[in-house]
Amino acid sequence: MPKATSIYDVQSNIRALPSMSMLLPDDYAEKDGWADIVADKTKINSTQLRKVFQAIKDLKREFKKNDFNRAKVALLMPSLAYANGRGHLPEELYNLLCLCFGQDKCKTLADFNSAADFLEAILAYYKYHHPQKQEG
Repeated sequence: MPKATSIYDVQSNIRALPSMSMLLPDDYAEKDGWADIVADKTKINSTQLRKVFQAIKDLKREFKKNDFNRAKVALLMPSLAYANGRGHLPEELYNLLCLCFGQDKCKTLADFNSAADFLEAILAYYKYHHPQKQEG
């Protein structure tokens, strides 16, 4: 995949994938990879990012017990739109998440798990780039 330097480059690279299961950890997990770029360039409250991540994690846990359900993934979209509309989820991150979990790229459990792993990497790098200040 081409080198990314912005969230828009990451979106473009993901758009070029046939599905999220084709997303390689080599592209996003390394330092200066896609997750690192998104985390560094995103201005979001860590609580809001955690809320999105928790919803994905809950679905991941559910899909381990039950079969994959595309409709439950689709129900994430209104929550993401609400957070975006309230100003809690920046437009570029909203668009990226809609792309990753949308029906074009996320059709199977493997697609969902790849998208969830990508989001987890974004969260990890976000904590790296934006550590909470210790009081004391």
